Amino acid sequence: MSNLKLTRWLFVFLVVTILASCKMLEAPTTGEPLYPFVKDNQVGFIDKDLDTQIPASFLLANSQLWPYQFSEGLAAIQMNDKIGYIDRGGEIAIDPRFEYGSSFQDGLALVRKNGRYGFINRSGDFEIEPRFSRAKPFQEGLAAVRQADTGSWGFINTEGEMVIPAKYRSAKSFSQGLALIQTYAHSEWGYITPEGKTKIQPQYMNAKSFKEGFAPVQIGFKQWGYINTNGAVIIQSQFLEAEPFSEQKAVVAMPADPNNLDEKHYGYINTQGKFIIKPKFDNAFAFHENRARVQMGSKFGYVNENGKMVIEPIYDEAWNFHNGLALVKLGQKYGYINPQGIFVFEPLS
Repeated sequence: MSNLKLTRWLFVFLVVTILASCKMLEAPTTGEPLYPFVKDNQVGFIDKDLDTQIPASFLLANSQLWPYQFSEGLAAIQMNDKIGYIDRGGEIAIDPRFEYGSSFQDGLALVRKNGRYGFINRSGDFEIEPRFSRAKPFQEGLAAVRQADTGSWGFINTEGEMVIPAKYRSAKSFSQGLALIQTYAHSEWGYITPEGKTKIQPQYMNAKSFKEGFAPVQIGFKQWGYINTNGAVIIQSQFLEAEPFSEQKAVVAMPADPNNLDEKHYGYINTQGKFIIKPKFDNAFAFHENRARVQMGSKFGYVNENGKMVIEPIYDEAWNFHNGLALVKLGQKYGYINPQGIFVFEPLS
């Protein structure tokens, strides 16, 4: 082999080796899911095999951040009275200096500092300076923000540019290519496209985002029904409450007593608007991995898609299933159950 060919071969080998090494270094930022656990009122993380990956050393805070979760290799954690971020090795990646911090999405996280919202990158530097009085995380490349001076809502792109003018009383994040906006004229809700064009005229007293092709809207007599992405009514208004679809099922509420509309029971409908699980719960939540949390009195359990109570309501708090595990709380102790309701990680305090 000539010296020139040998040199080229060595060059290619080095490039491939360097790229492979880079990928190995990047691996910890993604990897298998990590689950928070609580021991002696401190939080750590376990993996899917229930092995400890990060020892319990972080503050257990009953806040909107709990349960802590990793996204794009970082997790927002409350440390004393501030929010910071740790990496998958348990090291502090971004110092705790925020009043609020969301999960990372597409390399950006929504944070609040000195009462104003902005967006940081994975190094903790501001990509979009904190200048908004309210804001929502990026969804589908856009974020709903409220101007501090006017109080009106608009949408920015990831460069921080106001691409949809701030002219709305309120706004929600984009979902399935449409975003909810509320007008000043009659305080009615409608839907716009990412270009800022009206897709469904503002006409609803209340409305929620699209999921699985449907959106709950309050139509007549303050009752809820569902529309499709063209604004056509697919399920007539008949419910006291309605939630977006998940796994082709949606939570709705009906009167527990026809003479008392303040008392509600919750059940589940299919995409045709037919009840597949009769309203009988004091509260109910979206399906995740063929299990849905339901509340009976002050306790939580889980039902399957047929409405069978597959995990009895014995828990003081419960969360959705994620990769086959659900975090539950008994008294002051947290543990994990599998879809059959068997503890696979015994409750610890």
